[in-house]
Amino acid sequence: MTDPDPDKLPDPHTNTKQYRDDDRLHTDAAFLRRKFGMPKFDPELFDYSALAPALFDHTWDGGTERVSGGPGSFVVGEEGSGKSTLLLRIASVEMERNDARVVWSAVTGSRSEWLPYAPITRVCIPKGYEPTARLVPKKRSRGSRGVEVRLEDIVREVVYYKDVMDLNLRVLRDGQFNVVYPDPKMRGCQWVYEESDRVVADATNEVEFSAEDPVNHWWFGWGLSLVERGPFAWTSWIQDEVQSLAPEGAANDKYLTRLKIKMLGESMEDFRKNGIARYFAGHKDKHLHSLWRDRISFRIHMNGTANPRRSRSSSIPVGMETVPMEEDLMSDEDIGTALLYTESSFEKVGWPNIPKPIQGDLKVYLDPDGREGETSTGGVTA
Repeated sequence: MTDPDPDKLPDPHTNTKQYRDDDRLHTDAAFLRRKFGMPKFDPELFDYSALAPALFDHTWDGGTERVSGGPGSFVVGEEGSGKSTLLLRIASVEMERNDARVVWSAVTGSRSEWLPYAPITRVCIPKGYEPTARLVPKKRSRGSRGVEVRLEDIVREVVYYKDVMDLNLRVLRDGQFNVVYPDPKMRGCQWVYEESDRVVADATNEVEFSAEDPVNHWWFGWGLSLVERGPFAWTSWIQDEVQSLAPEGAANDKYLTRLKIKMLGESMEDFRKNGIARYFAGHKDKHLHSLWRDRISFRIHMNGTANPRRSRSSSIPVGMETVPMEEDLMSDEDIGTALLYTESSFEKVGWPNIPKPIQGDLKVYLDPDGREGETSTGGVTA
């Protein structure tokens, strides 16, 4: 299989309002809309104001039909159903409609589903590490390593953060697409936890964060720091394959994984109050831990499989028993269509294709840069 051609990647796009801090220029979101043929989000085009308008048009005073603060949504669908492209579309709406700081949870060494947005992407790397990037073909062959590229040539910015507080208060930018790679050293996570007044129900051990933890545990510390210390503005957290972070059957292992899931799960209501929208995605509703799942009021069911319906009560997610769905609406739908629903109503939604610029994937790895990382006490670097 031929390796992807780096020359086919579009150049970073810098002539925007967000990058140049110039209100006369178009926004990052407007650039994405034109590039991918995405319509501007219009709440008037939907049948139910309590569904898509309530999910994507944020307000601090929701009244009876809207969500006050940051809503939560769980996207459920099989592999290949278009979850990643839907999440990209959601990111563009959040940027344009709410001027939200979009945080896309990245995974080192895995597929970079955010690659279509590379021209306006701000990649956030923990200080003390340098990214190594490789373009790999869609179909691999024995011994294939792909093509090494400079991440700085692919995305608009590569920036570095000292700890979770530094990331939230200095590095993340409003109205921009921030791809965040977690810090293997967990800097700032323990400080934030020890400064917090939160107590995990039925905890028999104290939560601890250390460099020995699985790297995805950083997201527990980051989430706690955001809800505890702010900034308290519109933030959209996009977490694909969320079941790998907070599975229902998490073990009470030496890393206290189950306890950390409970700690952040019990903070989910404060996420909403502080304007932090959560867009989680996974394969099955039951795979996500109940403390996270049951605090999410919106569901999005992808195409290709039958949607939950009352004639098959076992298919209805917990807490959604009153949704008036009686028929299979989604088995025969193609990619680009999903079913958005709550306890009281449902409606189909669609989005255009958002293709990758190459036939392949971008894999990003973090390598220690040889300099000793700084010890964090929760302070913010200038």
